[in-house]
Amino acid sequence: MDIPALWAEMEAEYSWRIDEIRFFHNQIQKLTNTQERDQYRRALVLLLYAHYEGFCKFAFTFYVNAINKENILCKEANYAIAAASLEDLFGALRHPEKKCPEFKNQLPDDIKLHIFSRNREFVERSKEFENRPVSIPDQVVDMESNLKPVVLRKNLFKLGFPHDGLQHIESDISQLLANRNSIAHGTSRHAISLKLYQDLQKAAWNVMATVKSYVMQALQNREFLRT
Repeated sequence: MDIPALWAEMEAEYSWRIDEIRFFHNQIQKLTNTQERDQYRRALVLLLYAHYEGFCKFAFTFYVNAINKENILCKEANYAIAAASLEDLFGALRHPEKKCPEFKNQLPDDIKLHIFSRNREFVERSKEFENRPVSIPDQVVDMESNLKPVVLRKNLFKLGFPHDGLQHIESDISQLLANRNSIAHGTSRHAISLKLYQDLQKAAWNVMATVKSYVMQALQNREFLRT
C-alpha cells in the first residue's frame, strides 16, 4: 500500500472542495447590499451540502477500494470489514425462501427446520468464509437519500470507524440538511445570515476533516486488520 500516494489523492480531493467553497464565499465581499449577501448564501448552502456529502462518499469508497486491493483474507480483516465483505453470503444464507434440501419436498412449510438448515450451513461453511479474499461491495457505502447524521453514523459503523465521534456537531449537520432541503425544494425563501452560514460551514468542514483523518489513519496503521 503506497501511503504517500493515497495521502496525495485524498488531500487533492479534500482541497479542491474546500477551495471551491471558499472561492464562492469570498465573492460575497463584492456585494454591497446586506440582503443580497444573505440571499447569495442560500446558494452557498446548496454547494456546502453537496461537498459535505460528496466528500464523505468519496472518502468511504476510497477506503473500501484501498482495502480491496490489498487481497487480504476475511480471517485477517477486522470484524467490520469481514462482515461487510461477506454481506452477500449472509444474505443468501438468511434468505427466508431457502429450503433445507433434505426436506424441501416432504416438509416445505417447516419454518424451524429450514432456519436450522441455514444455521447448519453457516457453521459448515465458516472456514470457507474465513479464507475468502476481502471484497467489499460498493453498496456497503450508502448515503441513502440524504446524508443525515444517523446515516453518517451507519456508514462509519459499517466500516469499523468510531460511529459516535461526531455527535457533538450532529445538530449543526441536521440544520445544514434542513436548510439545504428547504432551499432545494423551494419550501423556504428565507435568507441565510452570516452567523448561520458560518456555523453550517464549520460543521461540514469538521465532518470532512474528521472522515479524512479516520480513513487515512486506518490505512496508514492498517487498522482494517484484525488485532
